[in-house]
Amino acid sequence: MKRKFALVLALFMVLMALAGCNTRPSSSGGGTAPSGSTADGGDAAPTGEAPEVVILVNAGDGDEPYANVVRDQLTKAGFNPVVSLQPDYASWRAQVDAGNFDLAVAYWVTTTGAPDYAVRPVFHSNGDFNLYGINDPKLDELIEKASTQTADEYMPTYNEIEDYMVEEMAYVLPIYVSMKTLTYNSDLLEDAGMHVSKSRSMIWETVRFKDAANNDTLPYTISQLYYDLTPMDPVRSDDSSTFTPISNSYIRLINLTDRDELTIDSTLTRAYGVADNGCDFYFLLRDDVNFSKVENGTAVDTGELVSAEDVVYSIQRMMDKDCVPDHKNYASFEAVDSAEIVTDLEALGAVKTGDGKSMLDVLQAGASSDIAALTDVTAEVDNAGGTYQVVRMSTSYAYPQILNSFAHSSGGIVSKKQIELINADFLADPAAYDVKTDVLYGEQSWFTEGDGYNNTMVCSGPYIPVKKTDYEVVFERNPAYMPTESEFSPTIKTVDVKFIKDSENALSALRAGELHALYNIPTSKIEVVQQESFLSMKEIDSNAFNYCAFNFKGKFADVNLRKAAQYAVDQVQLSAVFNNRLIPTYSPLTPVLGTGKSVEADAAKSAEYLKLWQES
Repeated sequence: MKRKFALVLALFMVLMALAGCNTRPSSSGGGTAPSGSTADGGDAAPTGEAPEVVILVNAGDGDEPYANVVRDQLTKAGFNPVVSLQPDYASWRAQVDAGNFDLAVAYWVTTTGAPDYAVRPVFHSNGDFNLYGINDPKLDELIEKASTQTADEYMPTYNEIEDYMVEEMAYVLPIYVSMKTLTYNSDLLEDAGMHVSKSRSMIWETVRFKDAANNDTLPYTISQLYYDLTPMDPVRSDDSSTFTPISNSYIRLINLTDRDELTIDSTLTRAYGVADNGCDFYFLLRDDVNFSKVENGTAVDTGELVSAEDVVYSIQRMMDKDCVPDHKNYASFEAVDSAEIVTDLEALGAVKTGDGKSMLDVLQAGASSDIAALTDVTAEVDNAGGTYQVVRMSTSYAYPQILNSFAHSSGGIVSKKQIELINADFLADPAAYDVKTDVLYGEQSWFTEGDGYNNTMVCSGPYIPVKKTDYEVVFERNPAYMPTESEFSPTIKTVDVKFIKDSENALSALRAGELHALYNIPTSKIEVVQQESFLSMKEIDSNAFNYCAFNFKGKFADVNLRKAAQYAVDQVQLSAVFNNRLIPTYSPLTPVLGTGKSVEADAAKSAEYLKLWQES
């Protein structure tokens, strides 16, 4: 997730460092390099036609101040921009889909921490979030190539991708990378349990009230901008309305640390390993997590283990774009070829990892007892007695970044039994599905308060949605989520997510004590927060790449005009307006790979490219 797509989009990208890094593109790259330009071009005022540019903005996400600075900079460069202010994401997205914009203030957060996810969803021709019309076979080929490479190999390829996207083709107009903040009531909440992460959503299971008596009686109250929720089914949602709720409602095989390293903390995995072929991934599962459901308005233990059967079923859904009519995350799992339960202990011992170790030894290192037997029968699982379950997931080619995809909210493990029960009619006859009348698993109507309330949710994570109203969605802890793991077993009984559509109002609610925590305080309000003695703030440089997306079906189909706009925007000046808290950037890959690059504003280059557009 990601914040809004253009207001939150969530993305990744990479770098540049090869021989052509500092060479301006020629006409073969889609534009003609202006001659005689320097980094300090002065105010080279263009004299021809001023292109009219509509800048689309989601006011609900607090993007208007940034858009106003971009507007002023474009005006100075000879453009005729006007800001189209939309009240919320739904309105903003409707205008994007209708093509009623030239530039859309957006951002993409690389919520898996992997560079492939930084570029594939938005910039690949088949990307799930390619909303703007990019269709470039060369870029597709480079993205595919990089995805097969390990971290030791892929930097040159991602450098080439970054240079091609930004410098040669100007597919993106970067604005800044933001600091990600978490502000919370430190009078009430323990500091240690509050996490702010580069990619991962807000973590609920580690939150604790200082007064232990409050954990069962006082709801942990937070907020989000979006009140209309996409389905609470991991494969059917990849936006900000359910990114955090799904992340906390379904357990995964892998998680990310605050700084995007892979971890098995608070996952279903006791240990994992990668075979020496780079295609086979093995997961040793834990046996202390049951599914929860809602009975009489409260979360209860189903008594059903989150098993290897559920893991295999969940992975098969991730890789099957037809498992539901609106699979939102298929592209992230296209490389997955199969998933199966491993029962042959001797064969497992014969599998070698890349460093020559036995896979059995690797998994044994994370087991709570000696691995004496493997089983595919859920009722036989008994880790304390030495009986475990192992799942092998295989990819069709070596794709090391797939582990990051499983750390995303879309990698959540669902109940095979419940999905097949609720989606039975669709699964029996997909062609008969009617989006207007048929309600599948996870849709908000199941758990929305009213006459139609019939909560059919079954969740594997630390929390489960109990009910939704027009004002909030309430979650309760899963009573059978790692009950003996003091660090990850959820302590606070209730999480109350308030719907507050405006970031300024959310901040006011936090300061008034109506909220306990708030992600991403507006940059202009940091000093205000720091003056409140009961509030503390944690921050981290994020993977949120903020940019202006071009409408490639409009006037910005011309690369010269894109470059004119790109060189008109001064990121350093933009940051200065906001107390120098914004990080200049180059592409979605820049924050993920730490390249430190940015596009330097150049008035002379902007004027030359604008002139080329005017003369074309």
